[in-house]
Amino acid sequence: MNKTSLQRLINISFISLVIFSNLVSAGQITVYAATNYPYKNLINRTDVVKVFYTTTEGIHKCRVEIVLNSMKWTSMEKELHNNVLNDDILPNCLSRDKAEKILFQTFLQFGQGL
Repeated sequence: MNKTSLQRLINISFISLVIFSNLVSAGQITVYAATNYPYKNLINRTDVVKVFYTTTEGIHKCRVEIVLNSMKWTSMEKELHNNVLNDDILPNCLSRDKAEKILFQTFLQFGQGL
């Protein structure tokens, strides 16, 4: 094996290791219930609400995906501090304002009442 091929094999191995390390620290939670507005209404109105999160060196990042019929809303990734990932995760990852906007859009797109 020549030097160039060996270097490529080492690079591919390193990149695979980095990608695998990031995948190991990733997670997903499907949220089935909430007690406060607008999160409760959003969960009841849509098909699925999922929170995707990663933890790298103690820093938690999360984003929310909401699906209703064929429409999908995805929030921007948000960085969380300390252990708020263990608390009520949906309000920590999706702001109240953004949740209200998505809830309003479900009525605009589909027009059905609760």
